This record gives sequence, C-alpha cells and structure tokens, in this order.
Amino acid sequence: MIHFRDAAVQDLSVLKKFWNATYGLFIWEYLTTLYFELDVIRGRRPYRWTIWIYSLTRASTLMTIILNFVTLDITTPINCQVWITFELIFGYMSLVAASLLIVFRIIAIWNNNKLVMGIAIIVWVTNVSVIILGIVRLRSVWDYTLRDCIVLNTEKNKPNIIVTLIADIVLLLVVLIGLFRLLHSGDSFALGWLLWKQGVIWLLIATVAEVPPTVLIILNLNGSLNLMFQLPSLITMSIAATRMYRTLAEFANESTHITFENPPKSDNILSRTNWNPFVSIPPTTQTIISVDAQLSGEMHESGPETDLERATENPVPG
Repeated sequence: MIHFRDAAVQDLSVLKKFWNATYGLFIWEYLTTLYFELDVIRGRRPYRWTIWIYSLTRASTLMTIILNFVTLDITTPINCQVWITFELIFGYMSLVAASLLIVFRIIAIWNNNKLVMGIAIIVWVTNVSVIILGIVRLRSVWDYTLRDCIVLNTEKNKPNIIVTLIADIVLLLVVLIGLFRLLHSGDSFALGWLLWKQGVIWLLIATVAEVPPTVLIILNLNGSLNLMFQLPSLITMSIAATRMYRTLAEFANESTHITFENPPKSDNILSRTNWNPFVSIPPTTQTIISVDAQLSGEMHESGPETDLERATENPVPG
C-alpha cells in the first residue's frame, strides 16, 4: 500500500516537472495569440473596453507562471509568505477575470435578462468572496531540508476549489440553456451555432479540468497532490475564457448573413439601427442581407460594438 504522506511520495520534483509542462502550454498559447492585442494597439481591430479584462486574464496568468517558476527553482531562503501571497493574488485575479468574461457572454446570450444577470453576478461575487478568504488563510514557509517554499495546510484551500467548480458548473448550465434557447428559436442561428461549437466546448473543458484538483483536495492525500492540478486548472480556465472572447470578436469583424421574411425597402436599414444579433428575427425565405465588417463598423457608431458592449452599456429589459 502506498503511504501518500511519506516524504518520498511528497517529493516536489514530480510537481515541478508537471507544472513545467503546463507553463509551456500557456506560453505557447500566449505568444501565438498575441496578435489579437497587437492588432487593437495598432488600430487594425476596433477597440472595445472589454479588451482590458481579456488582457488582464492573460497577463495575470503569465505573472502567476513566472512567480511560480521562480519559486520552484530558487535554492536560497526567501520570504515565502510574501511570495505565495503575490502568486495567489495574480492567480486568482486571472480566475476572476476569466469568470467575468464568461459572465459577460452569459448576459449577452440571454439578451440582458434581469433574472439571469442576477444569477450570474451573484455566482461571480460569491466566488470572488471565497477566493479572497483563501488568499488570507493560506500560509507558506521555507523548508531547509527540501530547500524550497512549502505551502502549509493546503487543505484550507478546499472551499476555494469546491466553490469555483460549483460556480463554473452553474455558469456552464446557464450558457447551455441560453444557447438551446437561441438555436431552437431560430434567432441569431449563425452566432448561436458558433458559440455552441467554440464557446461551450472551451467552457466544458475548463469545467472538467477543475474536477481533478477538487477530488484530490477532498481526499487530502498530501500537500503536493493537493496542489498538483490547481495551476493546470487555472491555465485551462484562462485559455478557455480568452478563446471564447477572441472567437466572437473575430466573428463580429467578418461577414454575417441575416435573413428576413419581409425585407425592408431601404438597403441601408441596418446602418440606421442598433442591430442586436440576439433580437428575434422572423423565419427566412430567400432574402439575404450581407453585413460585412465595414457596415458593421458604421452601424455601431451610435451604440455599442459587440454583444459584450451591448450587455454592459445598452441594457434591454429581459
């Protein structure tokens, strides 16, 4: 029988190797998608205020990886408590920002439905509150035998992990229900199908990735196993949320086709209205109005530019 609390089993070298692999995954993701932010800076892509939350998610995750990498490879005594506090702040900041991107997506999918907005915001605030508690409670000291920082009482992080998993399951269910509502009603079919293929898949992956750390911290076999999957789970959540954001943002800049049963006489009707892809559209016959990126930019001069902007700046009664 394996004694999980033996020093040999708790050797941090396994943890270091596993985390180093996850570092490479995120750094590759970060560098290969850096074009998105650079396009906004260069003016090649329209600026939207939600890009700050997107960038915060990515930057916080990157800082967490850098701090964690330094901590695992340092051999001289340091103030581990200060170091772990900064790691937790950046790590949880990434998690909070990623969850906020998902909340914005939910609000947009449900067309600012007040009940759904309330549920999503309550879930997010609850998660943030528990995360703050986790930052305050966690302790770390320097171990002169292992010559490394070790986290004390890792089981105290149990509420954070469990609440985060529950929160993401709730958000996933709300997204699924909202997308079923869009697809089966025929409203915004193209956008709804895109979100279904891209957004739900990534959100599902992020939620599933949180199951291993939750199971291990409930079992509480040893400190190393309690921590093993927490960083990979954070990285997965960050990648999932930011990919969801990029997918829809790039979709908004491409040609979109909208169909009407009785097409308006004016060819410029869309440029004179605050078009909302989540507003009910009559069943199609054969008339197609093509909206390209240029027209999309013109029609939003008097209103928000994306569904995220509409969800936060142009509320519509649910």
